[in-house]
Amino acid sequence: MSDLETKKAIRMILLTASLGGMSYLSFNNGLLLSYFSHLGIPSATILILLSILPLTTFLVIIPFSYFSDIFGKKRIGIIGMVFSFFGFALLIGVSYLPDSLRIMAVGFGIVVFGIGSAMNLGNWFALLHPIIPENIRGRFFGQLRLTWQSIGVLFTLIVIYILELYPTLRMYQAILGVITILMLLKIFSYQQIPELDKSTVKKESFRISFLKVLNIPGYLPFCAYCFLLTLFTGACPQIFNLIEKDLLLWSTVEIVFIGNLLVAGALIGFFLGGRMIDRFGTKYVFLCCHFGFGIILLLFLCRNLFTDEIRIVVGILTILFGMVQAASSIAMTSETLALIPPENKSLATGLWFTLYSGGTGLSGILSGQALELGVFNESWIWLEQSMSSYDGLLLFSGTMVLLMTVTLGMIPSMIKKVPAGWIPQSS
Repeated sequence: MSDLETKKAIRMILLTASLGGMSYLSFNNGLLLSYFSHLGIPSATILILLSILPLTTFLVIIPFSYFSDIFGKKRIGIIGMVFSFFGFALLIGVSYLPDSLRIMAVGFGIVVFGIGSAMNLGNWFALLHPIIPENIRGRFFGQLRLTWQSIGVLFTLIVIYILELYPTLRMYQAILGVITILMLLKIFSYQQIPELDKSTVKKESFRISFLKVLNIPGYLPFCAYCFLLTLFTGACPQIFNLIEKDLLLWSTVEIVFIGNLLVAGALIGFFLGGRMIDRFGTKYVFLCCHFGFGIILLLFLCRNLFTDEIRIVVGILTILFGMVQAASSIAMTSETLALIPPENKSLATGLWFTLYSGGTGLSGILSGQALELGVFNESWIWLEQSMSSYDGLLLFSGTMVLLMTVTLGMIPSMIKKVPAGWIPQSS
């Protein structure tokens, strides 16, 4: 590609990520949580519904990663975007359905959206890899993540202002409608991204290719560590939102604003985490993030000690959690790209995405089931402060993360040196 063609492709990549980023952020910044609450869906059920997205990705991303190498990355990606468009659009219309069908329709819409996301995520890195010159690759992927998340923060601030003035169901649907239109525009910008690695006929079966991926030295234990870590931390942002909604009784605007602080923290985390990896390698980032998760979750239990400043404390902890989560994802992606060979690259990254998203999805599903079954006491005492079942979940998660310290040895860079080059997640 010429310099002019490369610059045009980079613009289309940035535009594609920015147009599609709003739909992904809505699952974590409190927007969909507030919308589902407005529909009268119980809190525990909302936690389960929001976890369907990563769980769906967990189930289907590996086969779609394999098919991308056979039928073409962009072909599979565009079909996936169409699926995502219709899945998200279905969430807007569920309010017109009877209450008995509403939860089922929401779950179906999220499943369709998740299938489309998996079709796109499975080949995103493989599509971009030959386009971006090697000498600017790290900076570009950092810019990509910062660009679409910054636009997401700005969009959410506008949404907060609108919902503060008009907190109605129709306004929620209008905002989700705008996000759906952006997803449609994303398809057209995605088509402008060139596919330099053309599809080829596979000379080996899926079974043989998959076994080769499983035999990559140190890769499977590392993926297992990522699964365990996300299993105990993946649902925490949603648990934070539920505490704010059901215990602190904050307004929808306040919940969405705090959810936006999670994204703001992620922007800081990507910048600082990337710098740390460039300078020290992934080992120290994994160490800091691992203990950071546990400490932040336990500190969240102490929020009631600061009654007058509770909004400030929760906001700071949310920012810190976003920072740690973002830096951890950079370290995981860097470790993945350092371990996988050039052969079966889409399938290898698909395996990591599978276990990463599977841990996140199961985290929400199991947390929601624990709340519905009453596993944790509705009322208990911590530091002479009254706690809830949500706090019981956070205490369990924080404790398990700290106990998981022994699993850090499953990360190859913890026992041997791994190249420090980093590429943050871009989807």
